[in-house]
Amino acid sequence: MNPRDYYLSIIKNSNNSIQHLRRLSMAVAMLRLLVFIATVAACFIPGSALLIAVIAVCGLVIFLWLAKTSSKIDNRKAIEEAKINSSRLNIDRLDLKFDNLPEGNEHIDPSHDFAFDIDLFGKKSIFSLLASTSTTTGSRKLAEWLMHPEKVYNSVETRQEAVKELASNHSFRLEMASIGKVTSEEVNDGKHPNQTNVPDFSVGILWKMAYHTVPVLYAVMFILMAFDILPGLFIFYFFLLMLAISGLQAKRIGKLHEWLAVNVKRIACCSNLFCTIETGQFSSPVLQDLQAKVKSDTTCASLQTYRLMRIINNLDQRYNVFGYAIMNGFLLWDIRQIDNARKWMADNVAKTDDWDECIAGFDAFCALATFRFNNPRYIFPVPDKSGETIIKAEEAGHPLIAADKCVCNDIQRLSLQSFFVVTGANMAGKSTYLRTVAVNYLLALIGAPVFAKQMTFSPASLFTDLRTSDSLTDGASYFFAELSRLQQIVRRAEKGERMLVILDEILRGTNSTDKQKGSLGLVSKLIGLPVAGIIATHDLALGTLAKAYPEKVNNFRFEAEINGDNLSFSYRIMPGIAQNTNASYLMRTMGII
Repeated sequence: MNPRDYYLSIIKNSNNSIQHLRRLSMAVAMLRLLVFIATVAACFIPGSALLIAVIAVCGLVIFLWLAKTSSKIDNRKAIEEAKINSSRLNIDRLDLKFDNLPEGNEHIDPSHDFAFDIDLFGKKSIFSLLASTSTTTGSRKLAEWLMHPEKVYNSVETRQEAVKELASNHSFRLEMASIGKVTSEEVNDGKHPNQTNVPDFSVGILWKMAYHTVPVLYAVMFILMAFDILPGLFIFYFFLLMLAISGLQAKRIGKLHEWLAVNVKRIACCSNLFCTIETGQFSSPVLQDLQAKVKSDTTCASLQTYRLMRIINNLDQRYNVFGYAIMNGFLLWDIRQIDNARKWMADNVAKTDDWDECIAGFDAFCALATFRFNNPRYIFPVPDKSGETIIKAEEAGHPLIAADKCVCNDIQRLSLQSFFVVTGANMAGKSTYLRTVAVNYLLALIGAPVFAKQMTFSPASLFTDLRTSDSLTDGASYFFAELSRLQQIVRRAEKGERMLVILDEILRGTNSTDKQKGSLGLVSKLIGLPVAGIIATHDLALGTLAKAYPEKVNNFRFEAEINGDNLSFSYRIMPGIAQNTNASYLMRTMGII
């Protein structure tokens, strides 16, 4: 299925559905108005009080049913609008248009092992391509996987299996995207409850007896009034008494109601999202494990969160003065709902972490699956279970470069205690190549497809030094900041950590002689540690390392071709040390020299 055609068909179908829903909504609104007018008019028709009461009750029931129907229509319309928005954003991803895509700027950290160097976050970033998530928790989970691939649970193969399964399950991904988006818009992210921060919802035995007994007393009093045994005024006074009694708890209930709105309303709004997950059929063990967090033989998260939402909605009635008076005067309504909240917390608060993890996991996996669907030419890399091959790929490209414009290059087999030294002229493609290696390796680690014809890899910690920045907070210089990053590499490798290290023109902040000496010393040291590395440099002297370590160092180059006044690049990586430079040529053409 062509991704673009698929998204265009969704937009077309959803627009048609919205038009139908709008017509239906207008019809329901007109019917509600007619029912209201008819009910009011019937109350003035001469007749028995019993008949008028029956008409009024029937009219009220029909009116409320129509109101509920209208709400369902509005919700369905919101879901269709979310489908359209999601499809348009994915078309933007296909076209590499980033203006409306999420950027994840809150995750930018110049000190991170690799995120800042490879444009993981920000405008025109890898995150923008991947983050088709619909929930805040899903977005955070995806960012967590990208920033800390070593902490990703499950093996690469099982994660790949999950991504493949969801990539072909279009209806599930579409429902997750649309329902999740509507859910996120209904409520702020909010805080998360746990077993230590839940306030005291207990109401006491006397209050429990009261809210159970009062409705029965009212029923008895109305029967007695019907037989002229009890005056109606007595019922009125009893109503005022119950209203006053309920007011004794009003302040406390208000605070508890506010806590519910801040801490659990977000999870309560996820009932439809949980229902989508619970009814799904999955063969992937990873997805089954996630599903099991919300679905068991005894209960389902969708039912429990629906219960919670009803409790919160019932408490919302206290914002209506008339509703508050009626419900509390006759039923001690607020006290009843707080006790229901107590029961819910006792039964479910310990499960909310798992529920959140389920939504976040499914949302993040759906994002990776959408990335797979959007890029059918991408492949899933093959893990090297021996651990000998850190990375090897054929025709690898960068996902942020359009496929028809991207020059793909092979990545020769790189193993631990081996290095590639990449030399070349300015703008010849060295930096893009380094980022291509890093990005595809990261995608492989989290179970996502990669931009390559073929790829083999084994897990190691990714560490890059491509654009070290000054530390403005502690006044450290560029040079010291770079040394600090290099120190991290050495210290972690000396502790036995497997690492893929990618460096671009290190030690820029010192003179050429010192730079050369330091670079040669660094690579010589890393070769003896569990490190696989690629270093790009203008310093052709580093090419001599291949002579000193013929079994561990290989030279590769990017060349610039200068023919008279013409400068051209092939952007193809080749064996050997670069022969051509272009700095002076560029300075002459720009009139600098």
